[in-house]
Order: sequence, then structure tokens, then C-alpha cells
Amino acid sequence: MRMLRARHFEQAEQTILTYGRPLEIAWFNHYFHEQSQEHVVLELSKYQNDDGGFGHGLESDFRAPISSPMATSVGLRHLNELSGIDATKPMIEAAIHYLENTYDASRNGWFAVSKDSNDFPHAFWWHYDETENMTMIDRNWGNPSAEIIAYLYKYREYTTHLDAERLVEDAIQYMNRKPIFNSENEIYCFIRLFDVVPEAWRTRLESGLINAVGQVIDYEEERWHEYVPTPLSFMCAKTNNRFGIHERKLDAHLHFVMDELERHGKILPPWGKTYYETDLKQAYPEWIGVLTLKALLSLRRFDRLEPKR
Repeated sequence: MRMLRARHFEQAEQTILTYGRPLEIAWFNHYFHEQSQEHVVLELSKYQNDDGGFGHGLESDFRAPISSPMATSVGLRHLNELSGIDATKPMIEAAIHYLENTYDASRNGWFAVSKDSNDFPHAFWWHYDETENMTMIDRNWGNPSAEIIAYLYKYREYTTHLDAERLVEDAIQYMNRKPIFNSENEIYCFIRLFDVVPEAWRTRLESGLINAVGQVIDYEEERWHEYVPTPLSFMCAKTNNRFGIHERKLDAHLHFVMDELERHGKILPPWGKTYYETDLKQAYPEWIGVLTLKALLSLRRFDRLEPKR
């Protein structure tokens, strides 16, 4: 079985240290150098606001310091990976309260960002359209609502007025009623919901997820340099469920990732640099750090890293 050699791992490590934010560097040191999780907590806390929500460019493509449901879902995604750290409890509780306070009853969920985010640098897909009263991301309800519901359910001890179980039920019904999926990012959110709910709900979600993944996944290897939904991108759950993805294509994608790291020592944003030539310049190197770390963690998950000598 092919593995990423140590010298190529070290090149990727240097990329993360060069381009990564302190948050990604802390995660790298935790996973690969046994540094304590407290360093991650410290760096993550810098993105949380007094209202409990997250902002400050935690999602690199919109730089608003103000809180948003989208950035808060990303913050809770990080917190969900931390365990046994007392310092995360008030952070989680505050984030859950923020999400309860920003719940939109007419949508039965959340809009990604508010129109105030337009006042700060952002990629066009995060632009709040005041004629539609939402961003283009919000055309697919599940992103970020399905992921937010996952965390409301997991951390329901902190909820005060939203019924997390009812929201899970609503999300499952939405998934199973929706005939056509065209957003892989929405599917990622449902996979994260799948990851935290009990088996009875997973059973009801699984067939819908298999159908959704099958509609959008791109198995054409020559296109994997582009911004397309690749096999490994759906491996964002802690469970080993493949959601119908061909094992042979997962293996091929692992080889593709190793090829990229061996050739370049980094993973470049497949959506290109064009969007980052003005006031978003800072985001591009951040994405290099994020994506390179993600690649190493995928290889680690599938035991594709050469053991240290």
C-alpha cells in the first residue's frame, strides 16, 4: 500500500508552518506532535465574540469580525473535535445561545450571514443580496442549517428554547423530500448531522445521503484539480460510512492527494487565485494552510503516512 514518504510529509509540514494561521498550526501540532488541545482552544477563542458567535474571518472567504451563523457553525466544527477540555464548555454554551438567538422561524433555520457582512472583504458567493435577502449560499437550506442542528442536538444541554429533536426531524424530512441536490457543501452539512444523531435517525438519513452524494460526486480523475466534489471530501464524518462512494475511487483520490504533496509540498485552492487579488489577499495563503492540513489528516485517517523512524 502506497504511503506518503516522510520527506514529503516534512515539506507539507513546512507549508503549514509558513502559510497556516496559528489555529491550523495548533491543530497540526496536536495531531502530529502530541501538543495539548489547550493550544487549539486558545487560538479558536480569538475568533469568538462576546455575543457567543464566531467571526473575524474564521471562514476565510468573508472577513467580517461580526458574528454569523456560518462562522459559528465552523467554530463549533472545531469545538466538536476537542474533547475533555473544560475551557470549551463556556465557548460551546455561548455559541449555542447565539444560534438560538439568530434562529429564523420563517426559515426554520439560519441564513449564513447578515447584510452587515457586505461591509467587509468577502468573496462574491458570500455577498448578501438585499433583493433576495440572502446570499447565493442560502439557496440550499441545509448549508449551514443542517450542520447547526447537528451541534444543537449534540450540545442540547445548553439549549434554552429551541427543540433540537424537532429540528433534527425537520432536517431529515427535508433531506428525504428533496429530489435534486446541486450543492456538495449542503451535503457535507448533512453528513455532519448524520455523525452525531442516534442510529435510528442515521438509518433514515443514510439512503438520502447516498442518493445526494451519488448526484454530485465527480469521479473523473482528470477534473480533481478543479473545484469539484471529490471522493475524500465526503469523508467528513467520524463514522466509516462511505455513503455509496466506490472504494476504488477513494483509493485513487488518496493517490491523487499524495501526488500533489509529492510534486508541490502543498495543496492549492482548486478554485484559483483570481478571487484573492484585491482586499481578500490574506485569505489565499490561509486556504493553502487549511487544505494542506486537511490533506494530511485524510492520509492519516486512511493510514497512508509513512511511520516516523
